[in-house]
Amino acid sequence: MESVLTERSCSLLLRLVRNPQEEAGLLDSWWHGRQIGGAILVDFRADDPRVAVAERLGMPVVAVGHPSLTGGLTSVWTDDATAVTEAVRYLAALGHRRIARVGGAAALGHTAMRTAAFDEAARLLEPAGAWQVTTDYSGEAGARATRSLLTAAPPDRPTAIVYDNDIMTVAGLSVAAEMGLRVPDDVSLLARDDSQLCRLTHPTLSAMSHDVHGFGADAARTLFGVITGEGPGSHPVATPVLMPRGSTAPPRG
Repeated sequence: MESVLTERSCSLLLRLVRNPQEEAGLLDSWWHGRQIGGAILVDFRADDPRVAVAERLGMPVVAVGHPSLTGGLTSVWTDDATAVTEAVRYLAALGHRRIARVGGAAALGHTAMRTAAFDEAARLLEPAGAWQVTTDYSGEAGARATRSLLTAAPPDRPTAIVYDNDIMTVAGLSVAAEMGLRVPDDVSLLARDDSQLCRLTHPTLSAMSHDVHGFGADAARTLFGVITGEGPGSHPVATPVLMPRGSTAPPRG
């Protein structure tokens, strides 16, 4: 986002808040105080209060989220359902029939979409077992979720785990080593949100990769389009692409 803002001699005002209600109040304060000329909003929930506030204020806004979550706001989004389905299909094609997903916060709209997509893919592929665990996206939560999945005895232990971000996948890799399990011989791991982290581990981590820098720049350009009335309007960005690396392989036996 900054790369585009700098071109326009603008700067980014960033505040991390605890919940959408607090953010809604902050947007109202910033807009009336003429501190901002527009906003890019992320992490939408069902009936998100920020939608009504932005519409009431007439503030130029770009919502990073699927239009089903963002009301009438201009939106940019990734196809979360397709990415999750592709990940499950890839693991199933390798021969995995016991697949787990370590997801993010249940209240987030994109988490719900990924959860539904995983359930549907697992139903169609008829794996012997499919598990989902929700977390807060942190490495600590990812490690706890991985430990709970891998302490089960076969056949109740997954042979492959899909994670909702790279940080939790790295934590999961450490847990597997802690438990004496080899990746990918004993368990395959697949990350969402490919990053440099995924290429620095041993083995390197397979991932659903997308251009995060390009996504941020696209959101910023779309916001300027909303401000001028000349933008592309709501649109999806490229669906994440599978990058197979050393952390996935056919299950042993």
